[in-house]
Amino acid sequence: MRLVLALTLLCLAPMAEAQQVRQLLNGLRAEAGLGPVTPSPRLEEAAMAHAMDMAANGFFSHDGSDGSAVGDRVRRAGYGWCAVAENIARGQDSLTEVLGAWAASPGHRANMLLDGITDYGMVRAPGNIWVLVLGRSGC
Repeated sequence: MRLVLALTLLCLAPMAEAQQVRQLLNGLRAEAGLGPVTPSPRLEEAAMAHAMDMAANGFFSHDGSDGSAVGDRVRRAGYGWCAVAENIARGQDSLTEVLGAWAASPGHRANMLLDGITDYGMVRAPGNIWVLVLGRSGC
């Protein structure tokens, strides 16, 4: 599979994590015939808030400690969404490991391959808690 090869090659090449995220996400999307996504500071803010909430409060869920859903957190960050999705993971030691796990999981892969998604934010919190938020604003 080309994605596995791409993940292997990126592990060997020195590259900033932000660039790796963008390349891996957009490579996966391109293989599926979908357009690229670009980093969004607001989605990254929403992802970080949720990752830090999980880390600080010792839980792992798509629901925040205050009962919030991803759409609520994205709205709080000032992102006016019409489409939004979230992947979470815990325990993976590297970016390529977590993105590879998501790519191999049907539900997580479906989120990364949502048609019309234009933006993303991805973070890693203490305890190897990873959050990826994908979205499209406006619509």
